[in-house]
Amino acid sequence: MKIISNSLHHFAFFRNKEVDALYVTLALIEFAESLTGIFVPIYLWNIGYPFWKILFFFLIKSVFFIIILMSSLSLIKKLSDKFLMMASIPFLVLYFFGLKFIGEIPSFFYILPILHSASIFLFNTGYHISFSSASDTDSLGKEIGARYLISSLVTLSAPFLGGLLIALFGFSSVFTLSAALLFLSVLPLFYFPQRMISADISQRSIWQYLWLKPIAPFTFSGIGYAAETMVGVIIWPIFMFTVLGSIKEIGGIISIGLLAGAIVTFLIGFLSDAGRRRRVIIWSSLLSVLIWFSRLFYASPLAVASTQIIGHTAFSALAVGWSSQYYKIARTLPSLSSFILSRELLYSLVRAPFILLLMILSNYLPLNSFFGLTFVLAALSTLLFPLANKVHTSILQKSF
Repeated sequence: MKIISNSLHHFAFFRNKEVDALYVTLALIEFAESLTGIFVPIYLWNIGYPFWKILFFFLIKSVFFIIILMSSLSLIKKLSDKFLMMASIPFLVLYFFGLKFIGEIPSFFYILPILHSASIFLFNTGYHISFSSASDTDSLGKEIGARYLISSLVTLSAPFLGGLLIALFGFSSVFTLSAALLFLSVLPLFYFPQRMISADISQRSIWQYLWLKPIAPFTFSGIGYAAETMVGVIIWPIFMFTVLGSIKEIGGIISIGLLAGAIVTFLIGFLSDAGRRRRVIIWSSLLSVLIWFSRLFYASPLAVASTQIIGHTAFSALAVGWSSQYYKIARTLPSLSSFILSRELLYSLVRAPFILLLMILSNYLPLNSFFGLTFVLAALSTLLFPLANKVHTSILQKSF
């Protein structure tokens, strides 16, 4: 216990009150989203939407994310990171509350993804700028590890609780609960200062960072991240449901994965700061690749449960190492805000055609073949993560 206590003392959330408040807000939002977020594709599947249309729901999110980002830059420059995060909450509340009525009001199918896109854009932009500015460069890995650790511990019971409540009372009640909890996430935002978004952001500066040669390897790793997460968020939950047949069981398995991931992130943060970040990215990405390929051959409930737990643990390690590299690069470049917005734009630019491809495949392939092919695509996408190691901030500093 003394070793754990001494290790915890070095984590930033015991020393940086601004980052503390940011962690609490993020944890509350993730708890509310974890109650229902992973179940949204299953919910749409349950109420009768075909696979291609479920994918279309997420395609709308990506397309409108691009539209919102590119059309709101003149407004964003006048706002602070704190205001952006606060403004994201009402859109997310409306999204979860509206999901209750999507089966009764068909137009909501097209409106809700737009609301969710607005929420993601506002929160992600504000959060990344705030965290990049407030975090300690020398303890960046520890602070990112702390973020994932706190989020995992807080959200640990959420998937199981969400699955249990859905099984007992239906989706509608859980959507309402998530919407109510989101209001609480605003409170910690009052406890840290606001930072204005950089005034030099423009469409030109954002596009320049997409094509900037010195960070091209990290851009390609971002392409892998954007594609892999879509399979994990949309396809994998439905596959688990077809095998397990119980939302409550899925929630319990995800909660176990969160516990394992919390333990891993606790350790990986220290390794990242000890100069082992690149090894963490390589080995955790390779393990994630093997997990995706293994899903081609195992379809028993026990195998699915095991790969979910191990897969989430591996990706938790990968996320800490990769995110640490993300923030190191962001703080090295001349315009932090432009770089962050370029990454958000990149993810949606990749996801839109990728989801469109999945829509086409879902129409022409048998369900089992479709699942298998998407797992292969996820594995191949994950192979791009180690490219992030080819960017060295010491070289970037000399370039600018």
